[in-house]
Amino acid sequence: MKFIVLGKYNAIGLAGFMKNPDEDRTSMISSMMDKAGGSLDAMYLTRGGYDIVAIGDAPDFDTLAAVKMLVMASGAVSEIEILEASDFGKIAAKAASLTGTYKAPGV
Repeated sequence: MKFIVLGKYNAIGLAGFMKNPDEDRTSMISSMMDKAGGSLDAMYLTRGGYDIVAIGDAPDFDTLAAVKMLVMASGAVSEIEILEASDFGKIAAKAASLTGTYKAPGV
């Protein structure tokens, strides 16, 4: 599955960056994903509502949930949101095949 992960560092994580600003976090995350049976395509430090955006592949959602658990347990990240990339055409075709099977309440 293709994933997009959004994350927010907390004070502990930011202090770690200041303590060791040359540490290669992308390499570390990439190695972790490889060990989990997935891969990291890209990781960005971003401005806005989230500090981190990571994009890659994983065998399944459970693998990403385990990675989330491990990272959250470190205490350096306050929030991680996992988004699964989907094929819009396939979803639209499935919805079209269900046309007429649902009615809004009260209609």
